[in-house]
Amino acid sequence: MVNEVEHLERPDKVDPNAVPRHSPRSKFKIKISTLLALTIGGLVAISAGAVLFLSTFANIRNTSELLNTSATMIVESIEDDIFSLTTPIEELTKALQKDASIGEVDLNDTDFLKAYFKGVAASAPYLTDLAVVYPDGSLFITTHIAGPDGPSFVSATEPPAAGTLRYLQDVKDYGEFFWNEPFFDQGRTHISAAVPAFKDGKFLGAILVSSTVHHFSGIVGELGSKFGATGFILYGNNRVLAHPKLLELSANDLNSDTPLHSIAALDDAVITQMLMQSPEFHGIDGNFDGYVVEIAEGDHLILTVTVDDFGSEPWIIGQYSPLSDWSNQWTRLSDTAFVSIGLLLVSVIAALLLARRLAAPIRRSTEEATKISELNLDQIDYLPPSRVTELNLQASAFNKMLDGLRWFETYLPRTLVRQLLTTGDTNLVEPREVELTVMFADIVGFTPASEAMTPQATAAMLNRHFEILNRCIEAEGGTLDKYIGDAAMAFWGAPQDQTDHAERACRAAIAIKQALTEAEVDYRVKIAVHTGPLIVGNIGAVDRMNYTVIGDTVNTCARIETLVGDLPSDEQTRILISDATARLISPSFHLIHFGEFTVKGRSKKVNVYQIGNADEAKPI
Repeated sequence: MVNEVEHLERPDKVDPNAVPRHSPRSKFKIKISTLLALTIGGLVAISAGAVLFLSTFANIRNTSELLNTSATMIVESIEDDIFSLTTPIEELTKALQKDASIGEVDLNDTDFLKAYFKGVAASAPYLTDLAVVYPDGSLFITTHIAGPDGPSFVSATEPPAAGTLRYLQDVKDYGEFFWNEPFFDQGRTHISAAVPAFKDGKFLGAILVSSTVHHFSGIVGELGSKFGATGFILYGNNRVLAHPKLLELSANDLNSDTPLHSIAALDDAVITQMLMQSPEFHGIDGNFDGYVVEIAEGDHLILTVTVDDFGSEPWIIGQYSPLSDWSNQWTRLSDTAFVSIGLLLVSVIAALLLARRLAAPIRRSTEEATKISELNLDQIDYLPPSRVTELNLQASAFNKMLDGLRWFETYLPRTLVRQLLTTGDTNLVEPREVELTVMFADIVGFTPASEAMTPQATAAMLNRHFEILNRCIEAEGGTLDKYIGDAAMAFWGAPQDQTDHAERACRAAIAIKQALTEAEVDYRVKIAVHTGPLIVGNIGAVDRMNYTVIGDTVNTCARIETLVGDLPSDEQTRILISDATARLISPSFHLIHFGEFTVKGRSKKVNVYQIGNADEAKPI
């Protein structure tokens, strides 16, 4: 033992210039100001840059989808308007064919045909003519004429005309409904359809029903007031079937050989230029073609769809409007991006300045601490207070230590107060897996709507909205999990067990719908309800817990909520529930099967139902 002790280094042999063994050594050193500047500035740049990138990407995608949706809506609106004219022609023609084949209508009874057409034209005034071509080539026609004193009906029976028998034979040989080529008669160009009529194998004649291009031009002309656009229908690539300008053109230039005006006669520079180039883009689903044309008055965007259902020549149905009407969205988006980049730069600069300001007291305290290690107490100054809590506490502790050293007093600071926050019964909040029902409720189109609102108005609207939701959720014993922007998430079945959690959630959804209607809100809401296994309980760090639910059921419910926007309904509040929820509720809830869909994150499809009225109910 003695020999071992002798080998130990004694205090009197210690080199006073030697570095203590506990002193940290590192080849790489960095100043605290540089470290804080890099850390705070880098984190601000990364986080703000990531948020900027994601928000810009989302805004670009949302803007693209919004513009595509708007374009699709306009094109479909024109199609619907056109079909509102052509459908009655087809329906009336086929109805007369059917009634004649079973003997309910006598095509030779001209008084009946006149009265019949008069009744139909009362609800569809754009039906202008009903004609029957009999087997001998003779013709009966009744015409609807709109005058200043109201509609009148003129009927006539005409002998066979040249070419009529040949046309009649073509109709008979074709044997089914078809659309005629446009023809000019009595100062008007007609769009008509024909069908042969048979009874017990006997040919009764051909039935024709027509409207005029005047009505088609009137329909597309309404686009100006509806969408601020110019609508048109081209018959092939060189003739015009409908256009607002056609209402101003004289019919004197038309005849049986030239029933339609040419595009040149229309003198529309936008359409003329469009026909000289190929489409520049297509709808997301390929449901329309898009053109951008340059004319003296400015660039225009044209949207068209081609329909091949009305004869040998395709109908090109479309609309055009100034490109600036569409590019404003992108201009606002780019302005927002530039502002965001500017704010990002300002944030980084502010972070660097803050880092230097934070580093200054730390650097000074290090310098003063070094003096203490050298026992130069008379050269040490008190550290000034700081507005930063941690730095202020550090300065206070340092100054107290300095006082103690100076007075050679033993002073040991102690932590006297620690608080432990506990909430509720631990058995209730302990994480566990249980079957629950989850609800998502979201305002439709809130983001674009809120852009036109002041912050105060936005907050007031959301506060009122969430108050309604929270009242309905609490009334059914639900737990409000969180608010996510303008959306709310709630669940039933925990912390207290609720065997009827699915019914409670559905009742709450219906109550929300009724409450929003009574509140006369001017926005739409979509609600999704889904049932499944979840982990529920306190989740989080030791000093910060959140009573919440996690699991695939939450994700699935969120996916179902995105489907609610596809409901074919004009209801203000629309609700979809999953088949898992539907199986747990009583027959008192009337369900309408909405379909089976594949949702992101799940391999199996999900059946969803809409809570409907009693007369719309269908069994599960």
